[in-house]
Amino acid sequence: MNNNLNTFASPTRTLMRTALVDITLLVVACLVPTLSHITALPLYHLNPMLLVLLAGMLLVRNRANAFLLAVMLPLVSMMIVGMPTPLKAICMTAEMLTLVGLYTLIDNATASARGRMGRTFAILLAAMVASKIVYYAMKALLISPDALISTPLLTQVVVMVVAALLFGIAGSRLTRN
Repeated sequence: MNNNLNTFASPTRTLMRTALVDITLLVVACLVPTLSHITALPLYHLNPMLLVLLAGMLLVRNRANAFLLAVMLPLVSMMIVGMPTPLKAICMTAEMLTLVGLYTLIDNATASARGRMGRTFAILLAAMVASKIVYYAMKALLISPDALISTPLLTQVVVMVVAALLFGIAGSRLTRN
């Protein structure tokens, strides 16, 4: 009888955990502009929404939820904090949807490949580069090609490489457990 109760409680518990993680991540994303302002540090150069999305992908491990976060992060931040602007939010949403979509597609297509950490790193880095191309293409079309790149490219590359490396390490450890 006890096992039956656990079976019914498990989907509810999973849904509650996912909702709690998502709400926490949305709050963190909304706090970044405030923290940037208070500390006078340009934290937005570290692409915090990308990092929050990756944290969500690691913590929840549900691609449907990752797609939801990709849409919700810029939207909620825009509505609550006023940043990003509506057009930039569209660009960011396209970037993050591309990232989740490509990562999922390539990860599923190469699931039998060996070397989980290195494979995850390479797939995520490729997906991040492709998603940045989508972001800048959208930004050039919707906003202005004149002010296309506001964060130094070197900073973006370093953030992407470090994020992909940490994601690969964390992802391989979570898979083993």
